[in-house]
Amino acid sequence: MKPRKTIDRFDTADGHFFELITHDNDWYIEIDGTELMSTRRTGSEIKLAELGCAGLKEAKAPRVLIGGLGFGYTARAALRELPGDAKLVVADLFEKVVEWNQTHLRGLYAGALEDKRFEIVVSDVWDQIGKGSWNSILLDTDNGPEFLCLPDNQRLYRDRGLERVRNALVPGGLLAVWSADAQPSFVKRMRSAGFDAECKIVRERGNKGQSYAIHIGRLPIGRRIRSATPGQKPRQRSQQKPRKGNPRRRSR
Repeated sequence: MKPRKTIDRFDTADGHFFELITHDNDWYIEIDGTELMSTRRTGSEIKLAELGCAGLKEAKAPRVLIGGLGFGYTARAALRELPGDAKLVVADLFEKVVEWNQTHLRGLYAGALEDKRFEIVVSDVWDQIGKGSWNSILLDTDNGPEFLCLPDNQRLYRDRGLERVRNALVPGGLLAVWSADAQPSFVKRMRSAGFDAECKIVRERGNKGQSYAIHIGRLPIGRRIRSATPGQKPRQRSQQKPRKGNPRRRSR
């Protein structure tokens, strides 16, 4: 058996540590010694891009935001779904993860890093959402809306976050959220926030392999949803605390 080799690691400000590991021609990112993601199973990440960018090939200069870089599979799949005048921004919170993709993992990109449509920024996706207007926003920052890798991310999936996304999307714009499993409560929350929402179950290899969920919410064209007036807090529909779950998710 070939040995596992740690290529690099870094510590976060809140006491976690991330490692980039290679083993038998595959790559892994681990958090606190637990597998976060790998290059072994990437079908659901690609499907996130295909569903999240559906219909944009014919759009004029569409703008797409992805939260979470990972190994770049969602980003590269999104580029295949977008026209030549599109703009794709990928936001990742960790500078080291971006650095790994631009150095050790560069071979995965087959030239995509040089694509003029593509930009990677070291940033909280929350801040980038506020720089709309976006045609699509794709989130793959956690195990799902109820299974958080980073506790601060819970704001993305609550009423405040959905309102922020809604206000940043163009009419007819789309939000797609990766999750380890279906979250019916999140679909209800999306609908309450003004999205036409559904959950699609996807598998790694066609109709086989491990299943995951993509939560999709599209804004109706021609209908504007009013934001809370200044000083008025949005009505909270759920007080359930998000679960931290297993970092990560895919058993990859």
